[in-house]
Amino acid sequence: MKRLTAAALALSLCACSSLIKPSDSQLAALPVVTYPDKPAPNSEYVYKLPAGEPLAMRVISEGSAFSETSEQMTYARLKKDIYLYRRWASDDGKTWHDGRKLIDLHLAISIPSYEAPGPGEMRLKVDRRAAE
Repeated sequence: MKRLTAAALALSLCACSSLIKPSDSQLAALPVVTYPDKPAPNSEYVYKLPAGEPLAMRVISEGSAFSETSEQMTYARLKKDIYLYRRWASDDGKTWHDGRKLIDLHLAISIPSYEAPGPGEMRLKVDRRAAE
């Protein structure tokens, strides 16, 4: 029983370790992989979403209510670079914040309905917050 408790404690500590922000020097030492490049498998890296580069986003409609799955690509461009490491985000790759405090995401989806006849809509709103 003690071993099981110790294993559970070790697993929970590992899960919480991603909640602790690495030091700026640790993050500065990581390689930067710039979209659309992909990182090496099982590697640690900072992922850069560059301003002006078209970012591909796949929209998939699927489920038992549809007769077939539908897939479409859409593209958007960022105004400013965004650097990402796990749950952390940065404007400049040097000063890091909890990603939820730097970027605000909202997704709204509607399908044609009695109240809203016509095409459905999938709206992704991404706002930058002032860094705290």
